This record gives sequence, structure tokens and C-alpha cells, in this order.
Amino acid sequence: MKLIKIIIVSLICLLPFSLRAMDHSKPLMLSDKYYKEYWEQHFLFEDGTFITSQFLVANFPWPVGRDHGIMISTVVSPDGKRAIIKNGRNLGKWGFDSGKFNLFIHTHRLKSEGRQHDIHVGTVGRSVVDITGKASIPPLDHQPYKTKKDYMKSSFYLPYFEGDGKWSIQYDGKKSFVTGKGKVQGFGTHAIFNGRVEGLLKSWLRISGLTSFKDDEEQTTLIPFLSSMERPDGRQDNILTLKNADNDVIVFSDITVSYKDIVKASKKSSYPTVIEITAKNDTASLTGTIHFTRKIDHFNIMDHLNFFERTFAKSRASVANYRYIADYDLSYVTSEGTQKLTGKALSEYKDILPPKKKKKKRRK
Repeated sequence: MKLIKIIIVSLICLLPFSLRAMDHSKPLMLSDKYYKEYWEQHFLFEDGTFITSQFLVANFPWPVGRDHGIMISTVVSPDGKRAIIKNGRNLGKWGFDSGKFNLFIHTHRLKSEGRQHDIHVGTVGRSVVDITGKASIPPLDHQPYKTKKDYMKSSFYLPYFEGDGKWSIQYDGKKSFVTGKGKVQGFGTHAIFNGRVEGLLKSWLRISGLTSFKDDEEQTTLIPFLSSMERPDGRQDNILTLKNADNDVIVFSDITVSYKDIVKASKKSSYPTVIEITAKNDTASLTGTIHFTRKIDHFNIMDHLNFFERTFAKSRASVANYRYIADYDLSYVTSEGTQKLTGKALSEYKDILPPKKKKKKRRK
């Protein structure tokens, strides 16, 4: 019996990581030169302050090298002021706990114990953000995607996140700090790329419905969560759920996402402002539209790199992020009738553009 157990464990260890469930607690530390893995959070405070943070582990060309850790965070005030916090470190000055979820890059930390998750971004005397809370349902996983050379796996390890936080932010060009605290909502994503991003992903839409921040208002409606990936071959990989106040989740299949009213942005990037969705499961259907109504931030890390960083980034895909508060207007149809679902959502659309090809010089 002991021998059988050893054989089973050995076979599991030999399985490609594409067939295993994602371990959200620590990075895989793969050797592929295009390997990157990140934990990314999108949070909205009740006063309208918007915060993202990404804890990234990646292999870069010389002179940065392999096993590099980067934390980049953007904070956007309700009136549109922005602050950027970023640090990069070699292994040894970033790390993780092999026995539990505790990842740090410089002074920035991402950790969890049980269902409780804590995010700390910033340093003493500079902009600081602290958030603690939990996701009300288990992770939502996309299907693994693989080409001949490349591989991608992703999961919302914090879907429907709710918690509390505080911040002390020095916005760009301002000497004084803006402080605040309050309730927060949003989502957290964990993604692994073992190959070129542009070979695995063309665009990525994420929409997370917002509940009321008021304690005295009972939440009775169904809250949507949508994630739609478009692959380079045009196929879609979609997740669509509805959650009620008791954290019961309705999952849909046969999901179609269509983009309308496309806006052309800078550097050949673009984004939709209207999204149409249709979906169904064995007992219900869901149809309707989502409108990007209030701009939070347009962000591309390429615009915030120094000369040295831009030099090695030229060989990597450019990712333009379009972040909005959206209005959704959906019809949920069951045998009992039709229920209208309307409300606000935190939204982001990623447009992935391949790196520019170097022009070949003609020989004289």
C-alpha cells in the first residue's frame, strides 16, 4: 500500500503544471525566458478612490535577469489625480514563504490566512495603502490555454472581494498627503504566462458588480461578475456569474460577449464603451448591456518607465488598461419570470499589442 502511494505521488509530480489546480500561495518560478506570474488587485473605496496593485514575478532579458520581482500600484483619486508606486528587486530582496501565502517585494506585502487577505503597499514616509478583507466565494478559474510554444493559466483568486482599508497618498506633483479610510470592493486576479503574452491573449475584459456601501441597506439583488478573454485566434473564454446576498452563485455557460462603440486610442490601441452579453444555463438565461460611463483611469506601464526600463521593455507586449465605472442593465429570465438587474460595476478592458518589429536595414 505504501508503494502504491509513492507511485501515485510520483505521477502527480510528473504531471505538467497545466493539469494541476493553481496554487495561489507562491510563484512557480519557471525557467522560460518569457515566464511571468502576477497577483493583481483592483479595488474601489466607498469615497471613489481607486487602487490597483500588481505583484509580478518574471524573467527579463539581461541586465535585469531571471527571477525578478516587481510591485507596481496606481492610486487614482475621485477627481482624477494619480499616484504611482513601483519597485523592482532581485531574488533575495523579494521572496515568499513556502509554507503559506506570504509574498513580499521590497516593503510591499501580499498575504492571507484562511479566508482573510491582507495587502500592504508603500513605505514609511511615502504613499501607503493597507487593505484587509475576504472573497465571499471560492476562486473562479479560466480554462488553461496552450499553443505549440506558449501556455497561460488564470484565476480570480479574490472574486467579489469586500473589506476595509486606509491610505495616505502623495499624488503626482503634490507635496501634501491625502489620507482616508473606508470600505472597499473589487477583485483579485492570479495569472501565469509561460510564453509571449501576445501569443496567448488579445484582450481581456473584467467587470465586477458593486454592492451598496451603506450598512443599513439590505442587498437583495443579484450581482454580476464577468471575465472575457479574447485569444489571438478570435475565440472567447468567458466566465459569467451572479451572486446573491447569501453568497449563492449562479454560473452561466454558452456565453457570448460582443463589443460595440469602439474608441481608437493612442499607439494603435482601442477599447469598447458598450458590451452586449447573452448567456444561459440549464434553468435560466441572461441578456443585456454594460456601458462604460465614468472614466477612472487609462494606464499603460510603458508610459511610466525610465529610459533604461523602456530599452528592455521594447521586446515585450504593450498592455493598455482602460478602467471605468460601468452601468449594467441585464434581464435574468427563469421559469418564474424576468428579473431586471441594474447597477454599477468596476470595469477594466485590457488591449494587448505585440511589440514593434525592428525594421531590417537594406544592405547597400
